[in-house]
Amino acid sequence: MQDRRRQLRMIEHERRRQPRMNLALPVRVQGQYPDGVTWEEMTNTSVASAGGASLRLGRAVLLGQALHLSLPLPRRFRAFDLSTPAYRIYAVVSSVGGDGEVGLRFLGKDPPAGYARNEAGLFLKPPTTPPVAERRAGVRRDGVFFFVLKPKSNRGERQEEATVADNLGIGGARMMTTQFFAKGEVLDVEEAGGPFRTRATVRNAYVGEDSVWRLNLMFLDAETPARLLGSS
Repeated sequence: MQDRRRQLRMIEHERRRQPRMNLALPVRVQGQYPDGVTWEEMTNTSVASAGGASLRLGRAVLLGQALHLSLPLPRRFRAFDLSTPAYRIYAVVSSVGGDGEVGLRFLGKDPPAGYARNEAGLFLKPPTTPPVAERRAGVRRDGVFFFVLKPKSNRGERQEEATVADNLGIGGARMMTTQFFAKGEVLDVEEAGGPFRTRATVRNAYVGEDSVWRLNLMFLDAETPARLLGSS
């Protein structure tokens, strides 16, 4: 046991000595939404080292979120699987830039011990199955529900917008909008004139038959109050 610990300390010491390099490598990134539905994105690293990497993602991730990576990392940066073409490793989001640049710290080959939902409600478990269609479990209501959408950034001079949801469920809503939101983007949602508020992620954006843009939103912080769904 002591020999094993000594070996691990030597590996970690050697990893810390490795400098960071500007390195463009293709990488497959896998993660999960709070409801367990998985997503996958192909991108490229901009910087890599033995301890982590930086890359740009087209969807929103949060600090502390765990991701699973597969990339052809150079052998000198690896702690295991030295001869395999793809280096598969768990990583945690350590920084998030406004331009989509994400800093990742490598965790290891195996998932973190005792992984579970963290305080942000995101799984610390990498996906094991392909993405599936959005889950629609629970009560859903068609109707007119008044909300306020608050973009997280000023991209495209977007502003706070009073709008209407025409379908509401316990974990999300379908809302009309006059502004552009990207799939995976996170925004703030507030009940107009009421206490309910939560962050939400854009699962889909499309133009309906009435030529109005709609967002399929999944709530991240809280479930829809029962009073809005007409249940007790």
